[in-house]
Amino acid sequence: MTKNVVGSKIVKKEQVLISIFLIAILVLSSGSMAAFAKSDTYVVSPSGDKTGATDTPAIQAALNKCTGGSSHCTVQLLSGTYYISSQITVYGFQGSFVGAGQGRTNVMALGNMPSPNPAYNIPCAGYDPTQPGNGCTSLTGDPASGVPYWVGYPGMGPDGSGSPEGSGTPNPWPAIFTFEGGSIAISGMTIIDTSLTPTLGYYMPAVDGGMFTTALAAAILITGPGASATASATIDHVSVVGAAGDWFGYNFATGVYISGRTLPSGWSSAEVDPFLLMGTFSITNSVFEDVQSAIQYNFLINSKAAFCYNTVSSDVPGAAFYAIYVFDLSNTNLLICGNRGTVPNGIAIFVAQSFLKSGLLPSTVTITGNDLQVTGGASAVVLEDAGEANWGTPVTLSAVVSGNVFQDSFPSPYWYYSVIWVATLKSTIISSNTISAGGAPGIYLNGGPGMISGNTITGADTGVWLDMASGVHVAGNAIRNSVEYGISLTSSNVAGSSATTPSSKNFIVGNFVHNSGTYDLYWDQATGSINNHWCGNVYKTSSPSVLPSC
Repeated sequence: MTKNVVGSKIVKKEQVLISIFLIAILVLSSGSMAAFAKSDTYVVSPSGDKTGATDTPAIQAALNKCTGGSSHCTVQLLSGTYYISSQITVYGFQGSFVGAGQGRTNVMALGNMPSPNPAYNIPCAGYDPTQPGNGCTSLTGDPASGVPYWVGYPGMGPDGSGSPEGSGTPNPWPAIFTFEGGSIAISGMTIIDTSLTPTLGYYMPAVDGGMFTTALAAAILITGPGASATASATIDHVSVVGAAGDWFGYNFATGVYISGRTLPSGWSSAEVDPFLLMGTFSITNSVFEDVQSAIQYNFLINSKAAFCYNTVSSDVPGAAFYAIYVFDLSNTNLLICGNRGTVPNGIAIFVAQSFLKSGLLPSTVTITGNDLQVTGGASAVVLEDAGEANWGTPVTLSAVVSGNVFQDSFPSPYWYYSVIWVATLKSTIISSNTISAGGAPGIYLNGGPGMISGNTITGADTGVWLDMASGVHVAGNAIRNSVEYGISLTSSNVAGSSATTPSSKNFIVGNFVHNSGTYDLYWDQATGSINNHWCGNVYKTSSPSVLPSC
């Protein structure tokens, strides 16, 4: 297990605000404290049956007892190991699913999990799980010819036919625990699957990659039955432990997957029109090891979500890891706070707005108090709103990235390896972060408006890089020992075009920039790049040698 850096302290005001936010989440997601007064409790003891034939139905039966009721209900697991041989799916769970503690209550998935529909458990001749994505190559693209098909879209048959939606159908995404709707609290357990082939395998529809895989979609999956679906979940003190596998190097796609449904508008096309999920969700004080992404929040509307005080790590050689992966929020507030750990080869925090769905309402992501190391070509934060590029609609995502400690150890001059990478958001504030960039760009911002202030950036290729930016203020930053530039203002060609988008109306004010390899301050003076102002900065070298003042 990788040793993780202890998270940085959050200032008192931020601590109070975060505590209030998380308390609100706990209350909203689980009902009022008064609702807990009368509670039915169902205790499931570990059987010691290592085939999973006893523990699996016992846990399923206990969880089923907590559906459809109005009073709070608890399913209690004791100390020991529970063996799971097939997927457990619960519809409308209302209550708590609790263990005796992380490392004390262990839920062990046994691998080679079958589809809930036996008709889809078809052997795949010649499949080699050590070759990610390459198994069953002769059958790829044609599930009707015999590829095992674990349906990601309920009601859809192995030939691509069937209804795209419905509740209670036998083929949810492969996860150890799936909750469809309800109010769910999960705590005090470790969920483990270290097998190379966690399922018998299934064919992904083209919209989701169009390949054969045996990986689990998640340890815990929370979704809703369709349009206008609701659910709420509080996950606290839970550990998820995966291993190497065939989903881009991992046997888990996600530790916790919270999402509305992604339905194709045509079974054979890549077009989608996802249903959105509404609710209040939090993942706190949990540990994620060797899963491709610790958490995914996708397609949420009118929601509040948090991912705070968790520890993340991966020791799978060469595999790209994501701590938190987010798509398409609508009228939703997301808080990412106090997380710590090491992220190799991937992205620690990734948020893509308008990725698959248009018409989203304004949403905000706040990233604060995290302490994350990124290695091997990773970025700490990637934020992008593709509304205008993908749909021709206004951008809707605003972001605050404040008070974090990010350390990068991958030297690169390229913008896409920036420690913090931001493109075309509605608004951006990046403040009071400590960035040890390791030769990668420190902060890259494309678009605007925005504020970059009070950050300490050392050892970057370029400390702060504004590209095709407009209305951005860069103020009061301390930038030292950049390989190339301390602060750079550039205008780039739009992809696939010879046209240049200029950087204009930016203010670079009161920064301390020292010991840059080429220039402390740099402006490319591209055609149309006007009304940029530089004043009150402390520096030695610049290009041009005389910069426009305020």
